[in-house]
Amino acid sequence: MASITEGKMKFPLLDKVQKTNQKCPKHGVFMIKLPGKLTFCPKCQQERIAAHERKTVIDAETYWRKRKTTDVLSRDSIFDDPNLKTATFENFEATSQEAENNKNLARTIAGQYLKADTQFNTLFTGLPGRGKSHLALAMLKAVNEYAERPMSCLFVSVNELMRLVKDSFNYPDSKYTEANMVELLGTVDLLVIDDLGSESSFKRDSREASEFTQNVLFGVLNKRNRTIITTNLNSKELTAIYNPKLISRMYRGIKGHIIKFTDKTPDQRSVEF
Repeated sequence: MASITEGKMKFPLLDKVQKTNQKCPKHGVFMIKLPGKLTFCPKCQQERIAAHERKTVIDAETYWRKRKTTDVLSRDSIFDDPNLKTATFENFEATSQEAENNKNLARTIAGQYLKADTQFNTLFTGLPGRGKSHLALAMLKAVNEYAERPMSCLFVSVNELMRLVKDSFNYPDSKYTEANMVELLGTVDLLVIDDLGSESSFKRDSREASEFTQNVLFGVLNKRNRTIITTNLNSKELTAIYNPKLISRMYRGIKGHIIKFTDKTPDQRSVEF
């Protein structure tokens, strides 16, 4: 430990340094020895310290880069069905030729999203229980793993999202405030909005989505050009529920990127009793 005597800094440990006649084969300087320690080269030691410091900086940069990109999917996604979290292309069960074709199309579109400058929305539509959400999440996972540069991907269930945002009214410190969610969902590289339209189906007075819900969704989609949307509704039903300006944001670039399920594919969640 250092001490100050008469204005001069003293390092007692340095007084115990023992010089040796052995030279470092790498640097050609005399090696030194401390009591109870192995002989070492001071220059080699400096290089090890510098390398450790560089690694610490790189590890910190990697941590924060992952936190802002590839870790977003597992850390910030919002599911209303926990069982969906394991969904991949590999465990998707194609129960019809239509489902197989849709899986292949989803793979193709996911491949297009690997490039950061690709800008278009994808719409999964059709009957419930056919695997729309499964394939949408599988696309996110593929992009999260194989993108040409690290990307932030996020999956959110509309129902659960709106519930959390409304709950935040009572908890000012909640991370699920409207402002936080619009910022997060609006800026991630690739977003899945799952089960769009279901939030209005639970209303008793009308099927029209609430003004609050529409404002939140518009705030998100107005910032975006790369969004995957799943819905059980067709275009006519969506138009009846949502504001035309919101519809126009949903439909950005979806031509050629619509994946539709019909009754040709069995309901995977049906139960016989």
